[in-house]
Amino acid sequence: MLRKLLLLLSLFLFVSLKAQVIIEVKDSSETTPLKNVQIFVVELDQILYTNSSGKALFSPGKISEYQLRISASGYEGKVITYKEGNLIKINLLQSHIDLHEVTLSGTTSQRQDQNPFHIESRKISELSLHAPINMGEILAKIPGVYQSSLGNGISKPVIRGMQGMRIVSLVNGLRIEGQQWGGDHGMGMAELGIGSVEVIKGPSSLLYGADALGGVIYYNDAPFASAKSYDIQLQSLFNSNTMGTVNRAILKTSGQKWRLMVAGSYANHADFKLPNKLFAKNSRFDESVLKAAFSFNAKRSVHHFRYTYNRTITGIPGHTHDSIVDFSSFQVPDQKRKYELPAQFFSNHYFSNENKWYFKNNELIALFGLTSNQLIEYDEKVTIPSLSMTLNNLLYTIKWSKKWGKHLKSVSGIQGMAQTNRNATNASDTLIPNSNTIDNGVFSTWIFEQSKWNFQGGVRYDIRSLNSLHSFNDNTSLARIYDGLNISIGSIYKSPNLLVKQAVSTGFRAPHLTELLSNGFHHGALRFEIGDINLKPERASQFDVTLEYSKEHLVFIFNPFVNYIQNYIYLQPIDSMVEGIKVFEYRQQNQVLFYGTDIGFHYHPHFAHKLHWESSFSFVNAYSGEDSSISLIPQPRLSNTLRLDLNIGKIVKFKDLALTHVFCLPQNNVAYNESQSFAYNLVDFSGTFEYVKKSRISLNVGVKNLLNQQYIDHLSRLKNISMYAPSRTFFISLQWLLNSVNN
Repeated sequence: MLRKLLLLLSLFLFVSLKAQVIIEVKDSSETTPLKNVQIFVVELDQILYTNSSGKALFSPGKISEYQLRISASGYEGKVITYKEGNLIKINLLQSHIDLHEVTLSGTTSQRQDQNPFHIESRKISELSLHAPINMGEILAKIPGVYQSSLGNGISKPVIRGMQGMRIVSLVNGLRIEGQQWGGDHGMGMAELGIGSVEVIKGPSSLLYGADALGGVIYYNDAPFASAKSYDIQLQSLFNSNTMGTVNRAILKTSGQKWRLMVAGSYANHADFKLPNKLFAKNSRFDESVLKAAFSFNAKRSVHHFRYTYNRTITGIPGHTHDSIVDFSSFQVPDQKRKYELPAQFFSNHYFSNENKWYFKNNELIALFGLTSNQLIEYDEKVTIPSLSMTLNNLLYTIKWSKKWGKHLKSVSGIQGMAQTNRNATNASDTLIPNSNTIDNGVFSTWIFEQSKWNFQGGVRYDIRSLNSLHSFNDNTSLARIYDGLNISIGSIYKSPNLLVKQAVSTGFRAPHLTELLSNGFHHGALRFEIGDINLKPERASQFDVTLEYSKEHLVFIFNPFVNYIQNYIYLQPIDSMVEGIKVFEYRQQNQVLFYGTDIGFHYHPHFAHKLHWESSFSFVNAYSGEDSSISLIPQPRLSNTLRLDLNIGKIVKFKDLALTHVFCLPQNNVAYNESQSFAYNLVDFSGTFEYVKKSRISLNVGVKNLLNQQYIDHLSRLKNISMYAPSRTFFISLQWLLNSVNN
């Protein structure tokens, strides 16, 4: 009897060990084991960490192969494929600089140096060294990306001179729609739970359909907790300029086959302070965010359910109905916090269900989503809104990936959206009519990789149906069909020290209802707008080159581009006023050429291993053969950051110091009736301390606009009322992290 029990126990242990795979990670010398290496198993949506021996246990299921993404601080990341065996040996090459994160926004998840289309991938933590106040400020740290803001509460991303409806935003693959045609409508996206952001610059219709003419912003949630563990994260941030606070809480827990995350945050800011010690009247805002995600994996599949609720109340600085505007009336001696009219109330709901099935050499992804955006604006009356619009969207994406051998892969699919816009009957004004929009697209792209070369090419066809449901501004109900065929071709050549990318891509954007039918006040944007029902779709063609030279301690990137747009739609200020508000007309240029470059430089000197010097220069310009009518072109920008990794101390560590200098050159290339902008300098400084024992406590303190520079950015919506940006700001951020990892 005892012999049988021992035999059964031995058999059980054999089966258990066989079902688990040991991952062993060492440095390139194969002698030093690496601790705390992160291993992300894509097909299981699972994170593992190596122990002090450089080992981690991995339990594969029924899937024929697994993709493992390996990353460790100070080492070059890797993506490997596991098919069989009980031991995986991985050696990581020491690297002082690794700019090639794995991107998710491309056709397939791959490192940046394996994708011919230039994608900027950044961790939110790296972009938040100096406590940015909104997501727009975070994105503006990326070369070629800027923000167009209306105070602190309303901010929109600008990519290579384009914004609004020409930029498509996604979170975990779900397209975000939020009345982005309005200059005074925010993004509806908060930092809570976001781990990284990727930016595709230029036309991206092949992947994301109509509208992605200027680029794509792709937000990725931070990973779940590692298997059989939990994470608790609490953070509080204080901003001296707005006397504002931000409080966040995140709970993550994971089993072997399931993962859960719940989070919440609340931000509250009073009117911001100006360099002249006055305050920007009605620039206050507060934001509440709730977030939840659940994921589980079956034998051959992974399933995600995600939900986010975002509610923002923001004042509208510079809003007026006066026929004669006194700019000084918008700068007041008292700082206030409680909202007063005029004010906007934004509510956003985002829900998505993503499902991935894995077969031999095949992968099927189906994503279904629902988004709802409600915008209510109260102007003069508390009981009657001046605007009240609800935008609902049903979205789907179905992608099939197929490996046709060792070197060839295809990704094909369909994608679409059904959108409804409805105005509340009790609103006093209507900016756009009730409408229905239906998008559908089909695409296919092929990837060939061999030795030092990588080629990608694809084609996509989109069709959009746009219908207004009633007459509007003396126009009968509108019914239009727009369609577009787009291509994308790119290649990579890679040698040990040189990376060369070149890509050609096209895109199209149908005119929006506000461009076709507007005829009235848009007080939040300080404009009276007149549309044109005869506008044609915009069509873009971009040529983009990336040259990257790298050595052990140095990386240099040169990324010039040319974007040729036909039928470019723009707002032209005319020499007319209505009740003290400037009149703008939507017009169309036959052809416009956007051109420019992003230059990046990262140096990690051998003689000072703790020092990092990151520098970037971004320049964009626009040329029209007809006249100088392209407005809101960003100022050329030079940014330098010095970061010193100290790590002094044992239990309490002085972790790092960071100094950033931004120099924006003057913008003299302006449109008719658009004013020029002066050059300005900004200096930010911060330091981080850490207490590490069973839990980790981080303290980040610093100052923004250290020199108290008086400046107005060329893209600021407050430029019309001559209002400066916020003055010197001190900040302090305290974060507590507790995790329990079951090795």
